This record gives sequence, C-alpha cells and structure tokens, in this order.
Amino acid sequence: MACSSGRASLTRDQDRQLFVDSAGTCLLCQTSLFPTTVGGRSIPIAERAHIVAHSPAGPRRAASRDDVEVDDPANLVLLCPTCHTKVDRAPEEWPAATLVDLKFARAAAVAWIGGLVTFANRADARAAVEAVLSANRDTFEQFGPDEHDGSFPNTEGAVKWRDVVLTEIVPRNELVVSIVELNRSLATDADRRAASQLRAHTRDLAAKHRGDPLLAPAKRFPAAVEGIFSERSQ
Repeated sequence: MACSSGRASLTRDQDRQLFVDSAGTCLLCQTSLFPTTVGGRSIPIAERAHIVAHSPAGPRRAASRDDVEVDDPANLVLLCPTCHTKVDRAPEEWPAATLVDLKFARAAAVAWIGGLVTFANRADARAAVEAVLSANRDTFEQFGPDEHDGSFPNTEGAVKWRDVVLTEIVPRNELVVSIVELNRSLATDADRRAASQLRAHTRDLAAKHRGDPLLAPAKRFPAAVEGIFSERSQ
C-alpha cells in the first residue's frame, strides 16, 4: 500500500531496499509487516509512508524545504497502518527530522550486523544476537545513567543518553526481535516469548525517551533476552 498523501513511484529494487532497511517491521512499533494468520498465511500490511507529504497541504510539508524530493526513497518509511495514521494525524509530534533519524538509525542497525538474514543453525543466530546485545551493553556503559541511582553527572549527559537510546539502543533491540521473527524455525517458545517481551520493553523505552505519555510503568529489560538462541533456551 502507498501513502494516502500520494502514491510513491518506486522501482522494484528501491522497494526491496526499503524492506531490507526496515528489517521487515514497522519503524515505530516494531510490529511485523508480514503477520501470519491462524491458518498460517502471511499477510503484507506495510504502508509506504511519506516523511514529507506528497501533497503540498499534507503532513510535514509546510515545515520542509521547497526542493525536497517527496518521492525519493529517502523520504519514505515503512509503517503499519496504525502508526501511519498516527504520524500523519499528529505531524507536530512526529516532525520530519525525527522520522529521518529513526529511519537511518534502523538502516544503520541492520547494516551493522551485515544485513538481516536467516541463519542455518541456532549457533549462528545466537552469535548475531549476542553481537547486538554486546553493542548495547557497551553503549550503556559509555553513556547510560548511574547503575545505582539512575542519575547523570549533568544535563548534557541526560540529553546525550536520550539521543543514544533512540538512535542506537532502540534500533538494536528491534534488530534482535526481527532476527527471532525471521528465524522462527530455529526459535523455541522461550525465544519467542523473550522477543515478545523485548518488543514491549522497547516500545515503552522509545516512548519514554520521546516524551510520550505512558499509561503504565515502563517495562524493564527482560532478563530472558540474554538467553535467546542459547543452549539454555532450548
């Protein structure tokens, strides 16, 4: 499906690259863009959404440069129908710069692991997941709050952490979830539960650092994620 603000004209290769860069999930909520029905059939629900609207009166168009190439692949993101509606109905909460940052952070996370692929065995899948988790641990140690009281030495540190969460931690968490989803034949029930818990945690984490209101306390990082594709989760 295309953006309701104007249909994007993409070549087949450009369209495929959008899906590669998104890891097959919605940019915002990490929902699979190919959910499976009870009968086992995969249903494509991806919507190719304009960051800056195709229509001159559309979302984020007035606040953007006049020379923006609205149908360029760089101006498109893949969203589920719910998130597409959300960003277009509340463009002031989802400015173009935010969507661009999220788009490139996701693509960078996918490229960082060498492209999201299916793996031949659990050991290879585990190695990929561990590489991503290790990078997040390193990032937390470098930029995160004090592990005892959650404080930062100064305001600049807190602001930097917010940015790092949205551009590095969240995309890597999404990447782990996507690895499990694309390698379901290798995943155990425990792996899938851990991935589901990580998805919920990541949604809360992203919302908290964007300043969105939370209806309940944010979910903590699930310890079970550390065991995804490991021997103990078999």
